[in-house]
Amino acid sequence: MYQFDWSILWGEGGRLLAQGALVTLELAALSLVLALLLGFLFGVLRWSQVGLLKPFCWFYVEVIRNTPPLVQILFWYFSATVILPQSALMVLRDYGFQFVAVVFALGVYHSGFIAEIVRGGLNAIPRGQYEAAEAIGFGFAQSVRYILLPQLVRIIAPSIVNESVSLIKNTSLALAIGVADITYQARHIDYTSFRGVEALTAITVFYLVVCSTISALGHVLQRRLSRNRRSAA
Repeated sequence: MYQFDWSILWGEGGRLLAQGALVTLELAALSLVLALLLGFLFGVLRWSQVGLLKPFCWFYVEVIRNTPPLVQILFWYFSATVILPQSALMVLRDYGFQFVAVVFALGVYHSGFIAEIVRGGLNAIPRGQYEAAEAIGFGFAQSVRYILLPQLVRIIAPSIVNESVSLIKNTSLALAIGVADITYQARHIDYTSFRGVEALTAITVFYLVVCSTISALGHVLQRRLSRNRRSAA
């Protein structure tokens, strides 16, 4: 029968897991910022149905959503030397080339889903409101910012929270190219001490706590937005 030895999680093992947890959270935060920026951009552009941009936005979203995130991480990691100039590669190496590749890959991957969430949220808002804003002299950017965005946030908040949770779980794929996140550190503990069960239990608890906390905060945010909407009505 397997004898658990939780002492491996203290000392050096605990320090490695703590360092990995910080890397995981940093990966998730930077990737989420990139995913939100690109997702809102492509979601709004696809909803606007601008003639020249419509097929490009459709191609971007469909390609990104229908390829696995691990494949995208490997693609950006191995193809960057071909795509990027040497000067950019030197800068990325100084910061951490693997780390940047994962941030970019996960940011781009989840932006495809966020773009569809944004487009669906905008479609749920009567288009007459946008047309009315144009009629009183609002430009496209002003209409989105002042008329559509406040309503859009209330509509898509639950879906954005769910996508954020998925992104956090997908950071574990950074292990594939050697980023020292918490999953990488758990594997290292397994290789050096043969205590993989304890290490994997620890990172399971970590992901469970982080993802459950974000889901709970999202639920609180949704209730508050719903309350504000009823008050405004």
